[in-house]
Amino acid sequence: MKIIGEIPARYGSKRVKHKNLKLLNGKPLITYAINAAKNATTLSEIYVNTESDLIGQVALDNGVKYYKRKPELAGDLIVSDEFNYDFIKNIETDILVMINPVSPLITGPDIDERVNFFLKNNFDSLITTREEKLQAFCKDKAINFDPNNKIPRTQEISPIQLCSWAICIWRAKTFLRTFKEKGYGVFSGKVTLYPIDPLKAIKISTEKDFVIAEALIRNKDIDKV
Repeated sequence: MKIIGEIPARYGSKRVKHKNLKLLNGKPLITYAINAAKNATTLSEIYVNTESDLIGQVALDNGVKYYKRKPELAGDLIVSDEFNYDFIKNIETDILVMINPVSPLITGPDIDERVNFFLKNNFDSLITTREEKLQAFCKDKAINFDPNNKIPRTQEISPIQLCSWAICIWRAKTFLRTFKEKGYGVFSGKVTLYPIDPLKAIKISTEKDFVIAEALIRNKDIDKV
């Protein structure tokens, strides 16, 4: 079985310029995902998926492959369904494992744990989530408690699950079939949501996120928290 690790990394970004190449604790952000993928034992091959030759060279310099996507697949309005469909069409794989470069605290064992769970339970899609046991609203409507009654203790309510996208896994044939039929494929076939440690689920979106992530990376005992 061929299990391909894919790290999607476009050059353009609005909130943080050239985010994937910005230094985090002295190293380009994208190298954290590359190293995590290289430390995973379940991946057959690893690709950085980007429109940028500069990011592609970083991939090659760090010992992984480079898949050059078309510029139109790196625009602000492009979603993962589209660039993953393109990748799966052009790179032979049975299972696609997407490692998000904006989640720098993910490790190789984190990847392996989710791949093994995916395979053992014969899923088609796995999306990592961050769970929060808090009273939650969506569009002013309570979603996990009744505001017209006594407020429940956080220990007694169902956690909300927020998609972190740190690690996502798809069965290639199912993804392709669903995308061709419906125009999307991220939540295709038999889907599971897999919680991840909230600290490891941190997502780099702003300059402040870099500061937080750097502080966590410098904590040598992050895996013991």
